[in-house]
Amino acid sequence: MEWSTVQHLDLRHAGRSSKPLQPHAAAFHPTQALVSAAVGTHIIEFDAYTGSKIASVDIGSPVVRMAYSPTASHSVIAILEDCTIRACDFDSEQTCVLHSPEKRTEQISIDTEVHLALTPLQPVVFFGFHKKMSVTG
Repeated sequence: MEWSTVQHLDLRHAGRSSKPLQPHAAAFHPTQALVSAAVGTHIIEFDAYTGSKIASVDIGSPVVRMAYSPTASHSVIAILEDCTIRACDFDSEQTCVLHSPEKRTEQISIDTEVHLALTPLQPVVFFGFHKKMSVTG
């Protein structure tokens, strides 16, 4: 069976910026019809069927890579440009720092290769960038 659906997501008002911003990261929920897009310092969750905005959270820094948590229904784990890793819970519209770099001067550019792996077995995030690898629990 072959099918396709096209939804246009309205990102014009992300962060209330006067100029339109481009999305620079996205994640699809593994079991639900949800998609999240990172625009500026915001992560916006949408219904993939209708294109309707469900929630928006200011995460504090631009997102480099993100993925839905395999253990929480509406949470995204995001690696930010400032090397911080945050969990973003759309239900409570709150964020939580999972990892903060020792040196606050480190930055990741959007075009840097960054890897993120999540496991449903334990609350562990594996990430690698800038010739560094780490596991955060």
